[in-house]
Amino acid sequence: MRLTVHPSILGQALQTVSRAISTRTTLPILNNVLLETASDGLVLTATNLEIGIRKRIPAEVAEEGSTTAPARLLTDFVASLPDDPLEMALDASSQTLNVRCGRFDTHVKCIEADEFPPGSRPEDGDRLTIPLEGLLRAIEQTSMAASTDEARPVLTGELLHLQGRRLLLVATDGHRLAERKLEASSAGDELEVRLIVPAKALGELPRAFRGETGEVEVVIGKTRNQVVFRCGSAEVTSSLIDGTYPNYAQVIPHKSSTTIRVPTAELTRTVRTVSLFARDSANVIRIRAQASSIVLSAITNEVGDSRAELEAEVEGSELQIAFNARYLSDALGVIDCEQVELRFDGPLSPGLIKPPGAEDYLYVIMPVRVAAEAEVQS
Repeated sequence: MRLTVHPSILGQALQTVSRAISTRTTLPILNNVLLETASDGLVLTATNLEIGIRKRIPAEVAEEGSTTAPARLLTDFVASLPDDPLEMALDASSQTLNVRCGRFDTHVKCIEADEFPPGSRPEDGDRLTIPLEGLLRAIEQTSMAASTDEARPVLTGELLHLQGRRLLLVATDGHRLAERKLEASSAGDELEVRLIVPAKALGELPRAFRGETGEVEVVIGKTRNQVVFRCGSAEVTSSLIDGTYPNYAQVIPHKSSTTIRVPTAELTRTVRTVSLFARDSANVIRIRAQASSIVLSAITNEVGDSRAELEAEVEGSELQIAFNARYLSDALGVIDCEQVELRFDGPLSPGLIKPPGAEDYLYVIMPVRVAAEAEVQS
């Protein structure tokens, strides 16, 4: 193998694919990145056997070949090189990669490419295409609601539910739920598929597809145990989580006795500021809805308290309800319209947060039970 590549392009690709490498693997080969020549350049692949990331970059290939190199070492080394052409040449007999760039002449001990896990890349199966921008935005709006508790593996994934041309992305950790609707194109308008994709794998798509445009092709393996996301020069492969996703629809409120509309940016800043006084008291923030305004408050006996009142459109009954401040902030951070709508049906029922008038995104948050306390003094 002998080729020439630009170090900054190679460095970015190494950083992207190396995110698939586990720091806890006991297999030395999984600490390496696979380097393969292709007709149009160099292909880099890394995997932890659950997630695989593949990136193709332009390169001048003088001699075809392949090998695997230590990912962390090569990534850090290339990132430190000058902006000069980088030449790579492999001595196949000793599996030593000679890297020359500017004043640097370096030799890296490699492992033969044959030892790298082949990794299944399903080509046969159901296919659909999703606009890249829409998919990345949907992931951003839902992924924070996925669980990190490995004791309930199904909830560490996101449900991708395809019904004809409608795709739902759903995530929940049992305390909150996020749902986003998207348009997708598939071979058959009657196709219905339910997949549970690890949230960690979906979280790699924005990084892997950075700089790409157009649509994402999704290939679902026939055995329903693997999925591939492809866009431009990048590809992310993931195992699917086996199990049945909970019946989340029954958690979504369909009626409300109190509806609040308030400027998103103003509410976001207020929640962030008031919640500073909630960090030592289970991160609880209270919302009191009254005629034409809402009052946000937090109190920690050992630290102090904070209270803020915001003008708001309030329809229906007055109420007081409490939430985990971080869960509330997460929802507000992904709603990009000027106003946000909050719907409640009493202090003990789930709250619904959504853009006013929009039906493509919603966020459900469970309230926190708190003992009655004297109102924070203004």
